[in-house]
Amino acid sequence: MTLDAKIQQEYKILAEYKMILSENVRGVYVIPSHDNSLHWYGVIFVRNGVYREGIFRFSITLPDTFPADRKTPVITFTSEVYHPFICPENKELDTRDAFPEWNTSCHVWQLLKYLIYILEQPDICLSSPLNDQEESKKCRNVEALQLLEGNRDDFLAKIKVCIQESQEKVYESPSGDDDKHAIIFERWNPAIHDAILEKIKNNTPLDEIHQDDRSANTGIFP
Repeated sequence: MTLDAKIQQEYKILAEYKMILSENVRGVYVIPSHDNSLHWYGVIFVRNGVYREGIFRFSITLPDTFPADRKTPVITFTSEVYHPFICPENKELDTRDAFPEWNTSCHVWQLLKYLIYILEQPDICLSSPLNDQEESKKCRNVEALQLLEGNRDDFLAKIKVCIQESQEKVYESPSGDDDKHAIIFERWNPAIHDAILEKIKNNTPLDEIHQDDRSANTGIFP
């Protein structure tokens, strides 16, 4: 890729990120890696449905020639999530129902809204026309699909375990990842966070809250 092409790609990736900020993508926070703009960090706070109160970490990998590539960006969970459309081996989300092919009308914010949808409405997985395909048996969780359809109590019990585990691990730093943009949650520290809270209460714009008021990787989410 030429330098000009790389600059254009970076501009388009930034535009995608800004588009997410302008859309109502509730409960999902993403940020491109400091070292590689094709790799994004993400976390979703599930607000409705059977996965409610789950705090699941994931990454988004954009194709090398994004956005020209027809391959759909890949969402890979780092948290354990028991779901019919999430492969238990590689933890990738199967997005083929919504995005059989990526094109210029597709955007990352739409992908994130689909993520919210399938976590809040897992029953939609039962009507997927791809369930009977041999490929789906390799990239989906067949057991989860069967339990969702035939033994809902066991399905919900497995989800409950995932939710509890996600909450217990929320303050753990991503293993082996020292990227400056990796999403890290900190326990409340009055020495750092009380001043920030006070400024928020006083309606201080977030961009006026200086980095000195925060620890290195502390983010402020609206």
